[in-house]
Amino acid sequence: MDKLFVYVDGGARAEPGDAGIGVAITDARGNVVEEISELIGRATTEVAEYRALIEACRRTLAYKPESVVFFTDNQRLANHVNGVFETREPHIKHLVERAISLLNQIPQWRVNFVDERAHHRAPRLVEDAFHRDIRAQMSRERMETLLLSRAASLSEDGVQKLIEYAERLQDAE
Repeated sequence: MDKLFVYVDGGARAEPGDAGIGVAITDARGNVVEEISELIGRATTEVAEYRALIEACRRTLAYKPESVVFFTDNQRLANHVNGVFETREPHIKHLVERAISLLNQIPQWRVNFVDERAHHRAPRLVEDAFHRDIRAQMSRERMETLLLSRAASLSEDGVQKLIEYAERLQDAE
């Protein structure tokens, strides 16, 4: 691919808290090439933003583009990566260095700051990651409730068999 446009965002539910990233990679015509929407564990929003850029760089490199324009609604991230100013925070400095190392593998790149109102794709993907996680948690809670209600109606011998079966399942995983 000749030129790609990549939209990146990260977010956290608390500072720090459960965090997710969103990346939308599009071609020069605006067609979606790839979307990334995933949780990354516990982090701050700022760390999630840098992790989104790092993941975007990794995925973008697979397409071997000649030129890539990255868009972020985090002006601080854009300024750090573009060398406008440095950070004194060691953990952020490390993330900036990782991102720049990946970016420098692309023949031509730039990271642009855009207003959050014009930056809708990646934030939507971050929210999608959180919603999938919530749905998975709710599904598991429903299954656990169902299992408990069924177990409550079993005899003592039935409960013992259920425990033994659960232990065999756990050992198999």
